Amino acid sequence: MTLADPAVLDEGLVFFEQCELLGPVVPLHERPKFELVENPFRALARIVTFQQLSGKAAETIFRRFAELVGKDEDMAPEDVLRFDADMLRSVGLSRQKGTYILNIAARFQELGLEPDGLHSLSEADIREALLPIKGIGEWTVEMFSMFYLCRPDVFSTGDLGLQKAIQPMMKVEKVKPKEMLEFAERWRPWRTLASYYLWRSLEDPMVNRGPRSSD
Repeated sequence: MTLADPAVLDEGLVFFEQCELLGPVVPLHERPKFELVENPFRALARIVTFQQLSGKAAETIFRRFAELVGKDEDMAPEDVLRFDADMLRSVGLSRQKGTYILNIAARFQELGLEPDGLHSLSEADIREALLPIKGIGEWTVEMFSMFYLCRPDVFSTGDLGLQKAIQPMMKVEKVKPKEMLEFAERWRPWRTLASYYLWRSLEDPMVNRGPRSSD
């Protein structure tokens, strides 16, 4: 099931239109767009390239990287593993980022994954595949699952925006990961969409994000 499927997205939107906490946010924003990435391996390399860089600079570096590798949309791990970190520095990647991208390529080869192989894995298997890679943390895996694989039920307790948005709903001074997950259970199996509207709620200060009174 993927949010890139309009019918699946429609089902999720109906759920949130009826949600007491996030329902008021829904009509204030356009229909969310989710586009399934065809080559998750390339997408991961691109995510690493873009870390802590402006969009324009990162685009230039990634274009040069693709030109060096000799592949772009159909980029595969074996294409990247022909190079080392020093060679990748020639296109503007830092040694650290080059090493991270090589780590991703090596992990795909180790697991026998095709560039699009992550599409067929469960969320638990995706985490098992990616988290051992140095340079890939939980937040990166969660954002990747949400916005590149379009999985409908992903939630990131480590995301600062989600922490800030959910805090007034929970009526606590500081949110704890376990309590945050328990609170978010009410949005299962649509926690990716819940995350989307929680982020949007930060743009809408007039929206009541706390529980409504029954009085």
